[in-house]
Amino acid sequence: MELATLDADDWPIAREVRLRALKDSPSAYISEYEDEVAVGESGWRERFTRMRWVVAREQARVIGLASSVRVDGRPPYERHVESVWVDPRHRRTGVLRAIFGHLTEVEPDVTEWRVWVLDTNAVARQVYERIGFSPTGEWQPLSDGSGRLEIRLRLDAPGRPG
Repeated sequence: MELATLDADDWPIAREVRLRALKDSPSAYISEYEDEVAVGESGWRERFTRMRWVVAREQARVIGLASSVRVDGRPPYERHVESVWVDPRHRRTGVLRAIFGHLTEVEPDVTEWRVWVLDTNAVARQVYERIGFSPTGEWQPLSDGSGRLEIRLRLDAPGRPG
């Protein structure tokens, strides 16, 4: 498996994998495929100004994706993880753990990783907890008026105090 950090010129890769993820697991995300497919090049390039995108590849095929986001108003040592996806044929093989390992290498000043998970997505929560995430006690309702909630999980960077 090869891990790589994408740059803005790689936006078509991030877009293609993000759309695959939304088709594969639509209930795992807040975003809708129809909305994401409408985002053009300028929108994707803008995402790269505020997000670090990491992919895992097997040969030339992308088998995993995640983005790291610096959230306004949060401490500089903290990053939020979004757009996480692993190809179904590669789940439970260490792909996501490897992606987080790569993120800690390319963002050495980050000591805390955080992620919002839909409260109904027990599978994702279990995956994050196996990696070492734990609940922070924070939750938030989705802004779509659906009544659904997200819970926040936290992971301290390996070998570094949080």
